[in-house]
Amino acid sequence: MLRRLLFLTLAVAALPGARQADPAPQNWYVIADDAGAVLGHASTASRTLPDGHETIERRELRLADGERPAATLTDTTTTRFDALGRPRLIVTESRDSRTIRRLETRIAATSATVTRQSESGRHVTRIALPPGTRFDNGEGLMRSWNGDSTLSFLNLNPAAGLVERMTIERAPSQRPGTLTVLRKRYEGTELRGIMRLDLDASGRIVAAIQPMFGVAVTTRPADRDTALRSHPPYRLLRNVMAKSPVRIGPAAAQGRIRYRFGFIDGIAFAPPATGEQRVSADATGITLDICATCGLGLPSDPATLADARRATAWLQHDHPRVMALARPVIRRQLSPARTMEELAIRARTVMQRIDFTGHRSAADALAHGAGDCTEDAVVLAALGRAAGIPTRVASGLVYSRERYHGVSNVFMPHSWTLAYVDGAWRSFDMSLDGFDATHIALTIGDGDARSITAAGQLASLLDWQSLAEVRTRASP
Repeated sequence: MLRRLLFLTLAVAALPGARQADPAPQNWYVIADDAGAVLGHASTASRTLPDGHETIERRELRLADGERPAATLTDTTTTRFDALGRPRLIVTESRDSRTIRRLETRIAATSATVTRQSESGRHVTRIALPPGTRFDNGEGLMRSWNGDSTLSFLNLNPAAGLVERMTIERAPSQRPGTLTVLRKRYEGTELRGIMRLDLDASGRIVAAIQPMFGVAVTTRPADRDTALRSHPPYRLLRNVMAKSPVRIGPAAAQGRIRYRFGFIDGIAFAPPATGEQRVSADATGITLDICATCGLGLPSDPATLADARRATAWLQHDHPRVMALARPVIRRQLSPARTMEELAIRARTVMQRIDFTGHRSAADALAHGAGDCTEDAVVLAALGRAAGIPTRVASGLVYSRERYHGVSNVFMPHSWTLAYVDGAWRSFDMSLDGFDATHIALTIGDGDARSITAAGQLASLLDWQSLAEVRTRASP
């Protein structure tokens, strides 16, 4: 999960100076964490075409996890503009050591058609473009902006397959001589992403800083030799864990835990209320109570449940590969809860290998036969939908008491499955063989990379204040 989701996070980041009206033939960038450790590099180039021009943006990360060999992930986005400078075609090819994925977006006057090509075939999404929709993440607006007001606009996000609301607002300056801003992404009213940008006097981006849980990643301009300089593979997993304030024992994990959080820099958001998570907010932060029955659950009206049964680009419950795996369990006509448990057992016979290199859809993950918690979550969610059970995917944090990649007693990014069974929403964690009170949900989605990536960004905003086991007072 983490390798690919970091890559997806950076893929929506602006490369400093990447989309100039008259860009240099080639610009180079270094991608590094807040301690200066290098993850990889990026470049941009432009060329004139008979009917317009095109830009080419390329990112390459070299990452390693545990004892596995280092992996190189590359992402190339080619954007073709017409003679008036309007984007008409955006093609992104993503490569890891095993697969190539292609995302093609064709833009018309009032709509965009996004075609996603992967191991399991093509998935086409058509998106209506409201008037004024932008395609540059607000970069053009910042060129003539003095920072005195908040910019708000709509922007096409091809990878997510939607038009999202974005805002740009001034933040405390991080570097002398620059204007620091926060660029936020929303789904409706819910915060789904945040990035810090440093602007020069002309409004050009000179550094893009992406906060993630446990680490911040900066993309900054460099010369070619510096950008291409050899570096050891980046140990991502070790850097996206955070030490727990206390050591959590098995009894507490199986009971009820109360978490208290403030918000770093006052950037607040509302975590979801699930069947196990109750959320209370006040002027200074939020309190989460997590236990088997703490929360009220997601909405359960007919329209919401119907939406949680549909096929999506990530949860292809009607794919032959998914149906073939689910059918033997469906035929047994078990209770919904028992069906989810049996589907998890059956899925584990296919998903036998751990692989951190990619966030794959359910059908792709089953074809690959490997994954991590994100693939486990989408596979189980798709299998549940194949059985007619409403499902969603929760993403956030989970606690690990045991030593993991050289670190113990930590919270780390995690995903699991929610299912509406026996009249209530309940969590099913195929990766960890069960839910406990250390599962902190930050986003709910349909297994899409955007909602999973958003959880890591939102986690970076949490200011941990307290964590305590809640015990029931014994009767006298």
